[in-house]
Amino acid sequence: MLRLLRLMLPGVVLVTQSVWANPGNLLDMNLEQLLQVDITSSTLRAESIKTVPSATTVFTRSQLDALGLDYLHELLSLVPGFQTSRAADGPFSYSFSIRGRRQSGQSREVMLLVDGRAFTDPRSGSIEGAIHLYPIANIEQVEIIRGPASAIYGSGAFTGVISITSRKQVNQVTLGVGENQKRNADINLSYQLGHWQTHFYGRLAQDSGQQYQIGSQTTRDPHREMLLDWNVQYRNSRIQAFYSEQEASDFYVLEKINNGFNNYWQTFKHLRFDHQLSPSENWKINLALSHEKAQQELMGTLLPAGALSVISTPSSDAPLLTKGVLASEAYRFNVANDLDINALLSMQFGMEWQHQREIKARSYNNYDLLQWVQREYPVNYYGELTSETVVGRERSRDLTGIYTQWLYQLRDDTRLTAGLRYDHYEFLEAHVSPRLGVVHQLDEHHTLKLLYSEAFRAPTFGETDLQNNQFLIGNPDLESETVKSSELLWVGTWKQLTLGMTLNHNQYEKPISTGFVGATRTYVNGAGQKIYGSGARFEWQLNSQWMLRGHVSKFHELPDAFFREADSLGSLGVNYQRDRWNWNLSAIYQGERQYQLTSSQRATLDSYWYFNTQVRYAVDAKTTLAFAIKNLSDKNYFTPSQGTGLVGGVPNRGREASIGLHWQW
Repeated sequence: MLRLLRLMLPGVVLVTQSVWANPGNLLDMNLEQLLQVDITSSTLRAESIKTVPSATTVFTRSQLDALGLDYLHELLSLVPGFQTSRAADGPFSYSFSIRGRRQSGQSREVMLLVDGRAFTDPRSGSIEGAIHLYPIANIEQVEIIRGPASAIYGSGAFTGVISITSRKQVNQVTLGVGENQKRNADINLSYQLGHWQTHFYGRLAQDSGQQYQIGSQTTRDPHREMLLDWNVQYRNSRIQAFYSEQEASDFYVLEKINNGFNNYWQTFKHLRFDHQLSPSENWKINLALSHEKAQQELMGTLLPAGALSVISTPSSDAPLLTKGVLASEAYRFNVANDLDINALLSMQFGMEWQHQREIKARSYNNYDLLQWVQREYPVNYYGELTSETVVGRERSRDLTGIYTQWLYQLRDDTRLTAGLRYDHYEFLEAHVSPRLGVVHQLDEHHTLKLLYSEAFRAPTFGETDLQNNQFLIGNPDLESETVKSSELLWVGTWKQLTLGMTLNHNQYEKPISTGFVGATRTYVNGAGQKIYGSGARFEWQLNSQWMLRGHVSKFHELPDAFFREADSLGSLGVNYQRDRWNWNLSAIYQGERQYQLTSSQRATLDSYWYFNTQVRYAVDAKTTLAFAIKNLSDKNYFTPSQGTGLVGGVPNRGREASIGLHWQW
């Protein structure tokens, strides 16, 4: 479908973030209004930045409009404790971590919710396996929780949650062009008739990629994408249908370059039905039934040319090529209750059932992969990708979770949050995830939050069932990893200034990583790890024109296993607005990181700053023009690879300029 629909793009232009229809609201970055934004993902109830019992960052639509960014992973670099890395698994592979903790090239520890829907690949347990590039253009508000959230959400919320509210009740088109033949188009359509409501979002985008000189090789990273999200609601019932398709070629796939052959294609489908009940004025129930399916098809190189020439029949010096086909699905049933017991006490409770299944995990090769893995020489050479090998056990599992949470107003200035969740996974031990939080208002301006939570992450099919792989196999005896987290936060709020400081400690038990069982490289549960973190953030509205925003994050005693993560992070942003004009500049800092040069040697990647900027002009109440530049100084910076041999790390994109037109009616 993507290959057909992308033919529609030549007449359209690069998307830029939409803006409010009224020019007066267009430039409204009032800090006092931002402090009144409702935050719902932490407790499943509306909270303010003062009362929410978690370390939470919120971006509203007006803030997103000003930044000039395209994708979620770009935005996360502005969030305290987050760091984003470009991986070498595919041309658009970006992963992110919270508070210095990531065990692989995928974001398995963080849950992504879009209007309550979990966007996760059931096979890999990662966001990237479902959707690599989530567009900012369809975000009305995003809430980012830092810290374990299994007490409500279960396994996927090991280190945090990203909860997106998509755009609704808006009709708009955004079009634009940019460097590297960038052409994007986004459309939002809404309609209401009586008790019927419908909302639709569609996106088409492509570019020809940038050029990279990597050693003696030159390559590019072109990509194409399509996304459709349709929501239909009648009274208290709602159907949500989501489809995305993304494709990229050349660059790195499986950490090797093979221009003309390398390709990565993925689709993600999600269908959900919700129905709300109200047995009484103080009791609300939400029932949800959903199905999701993730598919990936990657084409890459396993071994370079000549590696099998001596042991192949007929003898060939062709590289060992692979076409990997992966597919998984999950069925979910959720019940969520929200009960007001009295004016001071409320209770949230519910259950979740899932059926996860690895549908397909196959590799198609030009050599007999199984013979090579099992060292049965000579290895048959077929020329074409006709040799099929099963690389996963292609099985299923069921899981059940039940949770309860109590919100109690102890005093006018003190609020208690207590929660507990029980999860049972087929083939794994059960887990209990508690949560306790006390939020105390010292006075009108100062708030203290003392938080404790535990979480777990169940091993995925990719970690337990991977097979017939010479480099790494799954471990069916793998156990869930767990974390115990303690955090102290201070929040100061004034009319034109907000400040925040945090001290946190995370103790990880049975962390999942790669290791050896005998002579076999596999996934193992390692020794305990601990991370101490601290940070500070601020938002300062100097006057009606100028606003500043920034953060610093520091991780202490970062375990050696996390050498790919920086222990120092920061960002700084400035926004200027006057009449119909708005200008924004953001700066992101990343500390030194290391990568594995050889199996026994590491190399260091330098720290760096890079900058993004955007200028917007409101032509009238419906039309806005924008000019954006990402990586303003054309910084040449790199991120660590997961494997060995990628000297210098993985290159990131250089400067990207774009212009755009937005029209809303």
